[in-house]
This record gives sequence, C-alpha cells and structure tokens, in this order.
Amino acid sequence: MKQITLLGSVLVAAVALSACDPKPKPRQKPAPGNDPAAQNPQTANVPTIDPGNPEPTTKTSDPDPIPKNKIPEPPGQRNPEYAIKVEGKAGYVKSPYDAQGRLIDVRGLPPGTEAECPYTHRTFLVPP
Repeated sequence: MKQITLLGSVLVAAVALSACDPKPKPRQKPAPGNDPAAQNPQTANVPTIDPGNPEPTTKTSDPDPIPKNKIPEPPGQRNPEYAIKVEGKAGYVKSPYDAQGRLIDVRGLPPGTEAECPYTHRTFLVPP
C-alpha cells in the first residue's frame, strides 16, 4: 500500500514539474512615443522655471487640448403646444406631437398645466 502511495506521489510530482516552463518568455515593452506624458506621467504638467523668465510655465503634450467632459448645450426652450380636446370624453386629450392620435388622461390637471406625452416624451399644455 505504501508503494502505491509513493508511486502516485512521484507521478504527480513528475507531471507538475513537466508542466513548468524552464525559460519564460520576456515581456515586450511598448515602444516609447513622442508624448512626454506617456513616458513619465508624473512630470507631464509640472511647472518649469526658465532662468531668464521668472514666470513658471507648464509643459503640455497637446497644444490644442479638447475638453473631455464638455457638457452639451441644452436644446432651445420652445413654448409647448396645447393638447387637442377629445369631444365627448371629458379629461382626455390627444397630444399635438403623437401622429397616431392616442388618448391621454389628464383628469385632475388644471388648464395650462404642462404635461408630458407618454408616447413621445414631449411636453404639452392641458387645454382650458
């Protein structure tokens, strides 16, 4: 029984050692570019002082930086249109923006209130 256990341990060790790569492949480093910030990010925007000019200047890698987190301008505010009353159904209107003419329940909303069309997600006014 001891011989089987010893033989099994030797076999497992042999398989484990044969799976090891004796010469690992060296990692390839990326080629350095012309960007000083990519080469050393700690000194990318460090102010430098020129002995002839007492004002510190900042080195930048891009002469025309584009802001990455620019917030877009909001769309122009337009006056919302009045909804279309439905004859014979009090409290129901049709959105002026919905081409299919589906009904919208505006019961309980006073006239002139802004409401959102559930189909087009545009704002309209409740008619008087």
